[in-house]
Amino acid sequence: MNPQETKFAFIYNEIKQGILEGHIPPGNALPSSRIYCEQFHVSRYTINRVFDALRAEGLVDIQPRLAPIVVSTKDTCNSSNTVFEILKQKEGILQVYQTFALILPSLMVFALQGCDVEIMPHYKQAMKALRLGHAPGGWRFSKLLGYDILRIGGNSLFSELYSTFGLYNKLTFFTEDCPYFSEHFLQGPVSATSVIIDILKGDDPLTKYNQLSSMYQKLTDSIENTLNYLSETTPQCPTQTGLKFSWNPMRGQDYYYSKIIDDLNLKIGLGEYSVGMFLPSEKRLASQYAVSISTVRKALSELEQRGFVKKLNGKGTIVIEPDDTKLHQLAFNSGYVEKAHRYLHALQLMVLIMRPAALVAAPQFTREELDELADRFTSSDSIYLADILESIMKHITLDPLYIILSEINHLLEWGHHFVYYPSKEHTLLHLNKQVILALQQLREGNVTSFADDIADCYRYNLVRMKKHMVEKYKFYNAANIRVPEKY
Repeated sequence: MNPQETKFAFIYNEIKQGILEGHIPPGNALPSSRIYCEQFHVSRYTINRVFDALRAEGLVDIQPRLAPIVVSTKDTCNSSNTVFEILKQKEGILQVYQTFALILPSLMVFALQGCDVEIMPHYKQAMKALRLGHAPGGWRFSKLLGYDILRIGGNSLFSELYSTFGLYNKLTFFTEDCPYFSEHFLQGPVSATSVIIDILKGDDPLTKYNQLSSMYQKLTDSIENTLNYLSETTPQCPTQTGLKFSWNPMRGQDYYYSKIIDDLNLKIGLGEYSVGMFLPSEKRLASQYAVSISTVRKALSELEQRGFVKKLNGKGTIVIEPDDTKLHQLAFNSGYVEKAHRYLHALQLMVLIMRPAALVAAPQFTREELDELADRFTSSDSIYLADILESIMKHITLDPLYIILSEINHLLEWGHHFVYYPSKEHTLLHLNKQVILALQQLREGNVTSFADDIADCYRYNLVRMKKHMVEKYKFYNAANIRVPEKY
């Protein structure tokens, strides 16, 4: 089990990320410690430690009785964003751009549906920067406008991904410290800001998607050309050290006992521990998950509160039929409802990025692999969607895309009890048929239809789970989560 992230580390990284991305520009004060205490549910002592750490890194200036002031990160960036350091991570940086060129268009179009780009908080600033031409730092407002758009979509995973993109794309170097990139991309006849605003003001989703795809592909091509130019003009070009892309949508929530709950929940939902079976002993579970017995007991207690297991004195913990009474009570548990929404948001995100991911992976399948999958899909007990996802991910060569898909799939594990407990046979039958049809499309060379069909599987789960959570478990806010339309 991966080490647990401390609250201090989580808060520090969150605030630092906001500073580096320009959400709190240099010269502006951070929110007060009181506000951060309320936001993160920690003591003022923890927040003050975070402030001290940020000051030690040169990101803020602290004066007595005043809120910390963000200082310019220019010097910090220059020390690390040298040509040499950039070239050491050349392949990894390019993969980041290639990944987000695939997934950002879908997220942007979906997030903006029914909304006006002109109401975005940074729209006026972006337009002002546009009027001023290629002023230093003007690109930041385009970036912030993109963040506004993804945030208004109501799915926090979108903006989290966009923020992560900002941490790894080294855009500050390219826009402020690299004349070649500025000359060949920023100084074009039409600015990126103008293009993105014109695109997002359009009405047709498919047109916007195609235009955004073209824009992000041009950006990716410009980054690649710039990196190649720097490689050719830099003596003794450094060996690649790789860029360790990371995205953890469970930051701040990945406590040990929560991970145990999710894992046991998954195994119960998939039938590894079926109704009437006893779970392994507390001692064995503690050894299996490398935690204390008290942590295991906390996890089992929450599973019992959810109505999926029951502790029998002197015998152990047995898996039972879900207790509807207890499940209904979960509607009053804010933490559980929040996780349910997170699960639906993960499904929503999977619908949107599965299509481009499947399109990228499809040409890599061999005839032998397709035959093997067809043989595997003869068992009625298998979950074909899990098998096809595993195969798709095996052919994803972009590390960031692979990591994103892995993390989303991990989030979806939490909801297996929703997916497979109610009407298990009907659900599996429908999904299995859909996957078989998708596989047939792939065998016939219909790559687009294959990608659409796999995305439809997750769309089906989203529609079904929304309805189930609202009608059976009374999670009424789930009704507000939109289902991505096909276009």
